[in-house]
Amino acid sequence: MTEEQLATPPAAPRKGRRVGMGILLGCVMATLIFTGGWVWTGAVLFTLYQGFRELTSIMKAKDIRPSQLIVLTTGIALILLAHFDKTQYFLPMITLGIIGSFIRLLFRKPRATINDIGATFLAIFYVAFLPMHFILLRNVSAEGAYYVFFTVLVISMSDVGAYYVGKLMGRHPLYPEISPKKTTEGAIGGLVVGIIAGTGFAFLAYFNWLHALLLSVLLVVVSQLGDLAESLIKRDAGVKDSGGLFQGHGGLLDRLDSYLFCGAISYYYIHWVVLQQGLVKDLLPLFP
Repeated sequence: MTEEQLATPPAAPRKGRRVGMGILLGCVMATLIFTGGWVWTGAVLFTLYQGFRELTSIMKAKDIRPSQLIVLTTGIALILLAHFDKTQYFLPMITLGIIGSFIRLLFRKPRATINDIGATFLAIFYVAFLPMHFILLRNVSAEGAYYVFFTVLVISMSDVGAYYVGKLMGRHPLYPEISPKKTTEGAIGGLVVGIIAGTGFAFLAYFNWLHALLLSVLLVVVSQLGDLAESLIKRDAGVKDSGGLFQGHGGLLDRLDSYLFCGAISYYYIHWVVLQQGLVKDLLPLFP
């Protein structure tokens, strides 16, 4: 071993860095959740901006160019509507976004393609409409912060469980065509750990254990599908990471891919089933 090698400290274990990054992000997330208000809305706006940058970077590898103007203006409008609880304007805003996409790309030079139009729609829904539900969930009731925290806790603990169980016991690939490193054993481990985390938090927060169990199962399954969905996008584009925001840990989309679908799942479950508002409220009178 040379003197230079002796003088250079060994690199921190990758596993330790992963856990450390997870703890740091968890602390930041908890602070944002319980602060709420414009701080929480600002975090979702940042997700829109950074997420769209990373998604655009991935799409460039396929020579696909969504409209930045339409995605950002429509996305910001949707997030602000959620902040002010103006949900009745979601459909008109999405309609305007779709029409605006066609008009903007119709006159863009160089000429836009069908892929550009489709990618614009995808970006609006993927990095704006889906994350927006975390604002709706935070404001759904006086306990909204606990519902968001519950959602984040279940997903993050499920990710940890899937990672370590997969490393220790993983033998059977889950979906090798999309994500070769994920295993069936890891997915099951993530499900078990996520359920334990969700039901454990329910007892501490006085959340109905049956709702906690059902919602935990839904969240873990959907979060794993969300992870695979982003992997599908990256694999099709031939890129490894969505970006380099977290050095050595990929981009924001790489860190939040498990969460993007889950804000909507939690919101509609809480809104419809737990609080019996919206769809369930309208359906209940139909059953004697």
